[in-house]
Amino acid sequence: MIQTLQDFIQKENLFHPKERILLAVSGGVDSIVLCHLFHQAKFKFGIAHCNFQLRGSDSDGDALFVKSLAEEWQIPFFEIAFETNKYVEENKVSIQVAARDLRYDWLEKIRNENDFQYIATAHHLDDSLETILYNFTKGCGIRGLHGILPKVKNVIRPLLFSHKKEVLLFAKNHKISFREDASNATDKYARNNIRHHVIPVLEKMNPSLPKTVTENIQRLTETERLFNYAITLLQKEITEQRGEQLFIHLEKLKATPAPATLLFEILQPFNFNNDQTAQMINSIDHQAGAIFHSSTHQVLLDRDFFIVKKTTPTTDHQFFINENDAVINFPAGHLSFEIESQVPDFSQKEKQVAHFDLRKIKFPLTLRKWKAGDYFHPIGMQGQKKKVKKFLTDLKLNRFEKEDTWILESEGEICWVVGIREDERFKVDDESGSILTISMLK
Repeated sequence: MIQTLQDFIQKENLFHPKERILLAVSGGVDSIVLCHLFHQAKFKFGIAHCNFQLRGSDSDGDALFVKSLAEEWQIPFFEIAFETNKYVEENKVSIQVAARDLRYDWLEKIRNENDFQYIATAHHLDDSLETILYNFTKGCGIRGLHGILPKVKNVIRPLLFSHKKEVLLFAKNHKISFREDASNATDKYARNNIRHHVIPVLEKMNPSLPKTVTENIQRLTETERLFNYAITLLQKEITEQRGEQLFIHLEKLKATPAPATLLFEILQPFNFNNDQTAQMINSIDHQAGAIFHSSTHQVLLDRDFFIVKKTTPTTDHQFFINENDAVINFPAGHLSFEIESQVPDFSQKEKQVAHFDLRKIKFPLTLRKWKAGDYFHPIGMQGQKKKVKKFLTDLKLNRFEKEDTWILESEGEICWVVGIREDERFKVDDESGSILTISMLK
């Protein structure tokens, strides 16, 4: 089994023999066998034990047993006792989730502080099969069907080549002592139900189940790689980044072989779930303007695109600009102010720069988001009055762009729809002396 372990470590590129590994050891047969294998292979390792204080004196006995093994071999030992039930109550999570979060956060802390390259857990192929069946029952994509991966960032699983029966046989043949966790024999947890009732039925149907599981995991892992490769290529074809917003082309999306799956894969990093992306697909042809929300982002269904934008807190902030201010920062960027005496060259004018006759401006100026009912006299329209909302709509701005529009006021009258259009009443003319130039930088 040692040679198989070493071959698996090399094949999966888990770690270099000279690197230091932190073993997560509960005291059960799996982690204790992993300890003995590492010890016999003369790898450099330390032992870390988490006492979740869920089984009274049995939990304390596990901690003492693991500590005595580390002392016998004279290797680094780390332990911690968690108030798991308290964590469950405070965070409103299950015991399994609490134990996982507490365990991995602490292991990573110990790894970092003590110069270990990786954390090793004793998951084996039976654990991987349980994970696949659990994920399939709860609902998952293709990533839920590859089981437990041998290596994810700083966490490795060196026993994933082995089945539980092989682990037990190794412990028996080498007369290895270990601790029994009575909770493993109950059906209280979903995974135990799968272990005790589902897998035995599958083994009766297929006596070669261990071999079949291994082969299927390999196939599914390769299928996932092809899937990810295709997703990457398709995403490049149908999306474009414009500043901080992601644009997903609707017609190109609909032309792909699996629009709903592709949209989910693109939006999953922004915390959208499968139900939401399915709803987006169903809305494409009849709900333009709809906005969908995740915990961190928004998606706007525009005419030709899904537009993804990070959610920012709504604000009613107003910013006041005094005559001597040179720069003012606000959520959309910053404005700089300069007084000039020469009439600018309007043929080179940019939208992000505005010029005003200083005589017509009254300080302090007010910078705020536009609101319903706002109107101004857009320069170039012979003094005609127009509501800001209608003006932005005529420019075919999408809803996100409208929401991000600011206006600059002088004595309650709009002098600039910032970055878009000035007001006719404040424009520079032949009689202008001093000119206020305002530049916007996002």
